[in-house]
Amino acid sequence: MLIKYKTMINHGVILGQRDTDYIAGTLPYEIVNPTGDWTPYLPPGEYQRLPSYSFDTMACVTFSALNIIETLYFFNTGVRQNFSNRFTARMSGTTQDGNWQWKVADSIRKAGIVDEELWPAPTSPSTTWGEYYSVPTIEVVNKAQEFLNDWEVTYEFIDFTRESLLYHLKQAPIQVIIPGHAVMNFLTTDQVYKYFDSYSPFVKERVEPFVYAMKLLLIKKNKIMNQDQVIKIYRLAFYRNPDATELAYWTGKELSAFLDIAIKDRANFLSQPV
Repeated sequence: MLIKYKTMINHGVILGQRDTDYIAGTLPYEIVNPTGDWTPYLPPGEYQRLPSYSFDTMACVTFSALNIIETLYFFNTGVRQNFSNRFTARMSGTTQDGNWQWKVADSIRKAGIVDEELWPAPTSPSTTWGEYYSVPTIEVVNKAQEFLNDWEVTYEFIDFTRESLLYHLKQAPIQVIIPGHAVMNFLTTDQVYKYFDSYSPFVKERVEPFVYAMKLLLIKKNKIMNQDQVIKIYRLAFYRNPDATELAYWTGKELSAFLDIAIKDRANFLSQPV
């Protein structure tokens, strides 16, 4: 069943979730940023309504979701990336009423994302809604799928209390809802909530609480193991430390390769030299 809520002033978000959507505690929790402050990793910012447009894209859910993905991408890789809001807004089915959080997250998770330069927002003052939301080419659609070869995107709805945000911000920035508008909460303190917007100025703060919250996670596939990770996985799998040869062999290898060989055929793995 889908629960839908009305908002008084709508900038592009439709509130509600499905009874099949993950809720807090479903995804594994890991502290990756102990400060819970994502300020150093914020993207430059983009307008959901360009000054030259005669219309608003109503894509705040997409803009805030991709701001989170771009923040996490920079945090994980040290590389800044600008993904196409226009692509995800179209692929997720954004309408003139906006979109649901889960629908945009599902689009990112299943259809992938592409660089802005591959499907850029038109800048002409004569741009229409139909032109902005035109169907991407098959080449762009296929390119978006390539992102999913290296990255996995998951999400869960969480409580929007201050305590909950302080807890979950140590894992990722949070997509939160101001009535009628989706933004990215990148820092919460005892005094204020700081958020990243798709209207100027991009960095804002408020003292009033949010009304909805969802956590998106960006997870690298086929992680390359360092020495500490090799030791940890050996302890988990075999209840011992690797010897010098094993440590040297697996350091720099993909975790998935270890799991395929070592876990699936544990007995033979232990009886054979590396």
